[in-house]
Amino acid sequence: MTGKDEFDNRFKKAIERNFDESAGIYDAFEEKHHLFETLSNRLCELIAPSVPERVLDVGCGTGISTLALYKAIPRSPIVYAIDISDAMLVRARERCKGLPGIYLVRGDAEQLSSYFQEKFDAVFYTASIFLIPKFGDSIIQACSLITAGGVLAISFYVGLFDDEQQDAIPLVFPGMKYQYGAVAYPELLECLSAQKAFRSTEVDFHFEISREFLFDFLSIPAQSAGLFPKIPYIQRIPMVRDFCDKLATEVSPLFMGWKFVISRKR
Repeated sequence: MTGKDEFDNRFKKAIERNFDESAGIYDAFEEKHHLFETLSNRLCELIAPSVPERVLDVGCGTGISTLALYKAIPRSPIVYAIDISDAMLVRARERCKGLPGIYLVRGDAEQLSSYFQEKFDAVFYTASIFLIPKFGDSIIQACSLITAGGVLAISFYVGLFDDEQQDAIPLVFPGMKYQYGAVAYPELLECLSAQKAFRSTEVDFHFEISREFLFDFLSIPAQSAGLFPKIPYIQRIPMVRDFCDKLATEVSPLFMGWKFVISRKR
């Protein structure tokens, strides 16, 4: 095993642990702010005129994206949803209970072809691709599972910005390194460009956020670990509060930035 493989394995285990800790807090955040539902709905708008009948939701978490996709797509599709966190899936099963055509799978997003042999009209990564260390393996397998004319839809968190779309964190915290997740956005685009059967379109999504929104978002264990890795969660919270206070004070208005990527299979 190479050093990179060892790092990837450690990162994946940390992600699973962080998300097991985050399940309840994710749901509380979503109930208040509706971020992940909004991202899922926007992806559904952007894949038009495609109306998928079979959908794969990769990194479904507590089922927020799964339920949003199920409701947003006309003629409620069959949805398979996969996540690595048991705690997240417990909540996903409760959220989607009683809905026909939703199937939840505990599994590794880097090994999609081990779980799925059938084809899908659409594969979604809603706020998840940057948390997959070997994301390229996942993308390649996802592309192989998409039917001709089908679509790959991704939402990618790119950071926090001022009103001129400058990265806000280095403006306030020079020298601080903050990349949420294992993947940089240019790496994702390079991977997608290598999938010759697909053609990609990018869409920016920036929206103003309050200090309260920022603190609630960064207080999620899986999020705060990106800011202050290796520090126990309970010790991270006052650090997150100080970070949010300083950032929101010195950068106003403050914006959160996402990228949507829609890749269509020829």
